[in-house]
Amino acid sequence: MPSLLFFIFFIIVGTMAWGAILAAPWVPTLKAQRKLLVDNLDLLEAPSDSPINGGELSPTIYDLGCGSGSILFEFADHYPNAKCIGYDVALFPLFIGLIVKLRHPIKYKNVSLRFGNFFKQHFADADVVVAFLMQKAYPKFIATLKRELKPAALIAIEAWPLPDIEPIQMIKGEKLVPWYVYRGLR
Repeated sequence: MPSLLFFIFFIIVGTMAWGAILAAPWVPTLKAQRKLLVDNLDLLEAPSDSPINGGELSPTIYDLGCGSGSILFEFADHYPNAKCIGYDVALFPLFIGLIVKLRHPIKYKNVSLRFGNFFKQHFADADVVVAFLMQKAYPKFIATLKRELKPAALIAIEAWPLPDIEPIQMIKGEKLVPWYVYRGLR
């Protein structure tokens, strides 16, 4: 039994370390930080050919390195027709997110939390991509976005701007780190 517990502990810690090495450590996003993004990201300003423009908003939102999915849950609260998908390689935060989803199965039926390396996933259907990454991951991240995203997609980056790319919007709040918003990277 002790060896099984050690194995489980090793897997949990190992996946969290892998996430930190791959892109960023798990740092839970503050409620105020999540609300700042969701309240100020202007999804209505999408180009007229975008599926998120007009009528009921039903964007497809990806959180790459979603942790416990807290940003996706915030989006789902504001946009109940949104399709919210998150990827992470760290098992512990994903487990927390799955518990939240299980506690509110109807409210969060549109939230999908997935184990996986987002650099190896496809998200060409994304209308919005959200990420918190260490700057060392930016070159690979930018290449992934250029390969995957449609030109109308919004990209919201927490804390540090993408290098050599001008954001279309910067969302700031008192005593909070900024969000840098970009439109497609093609």
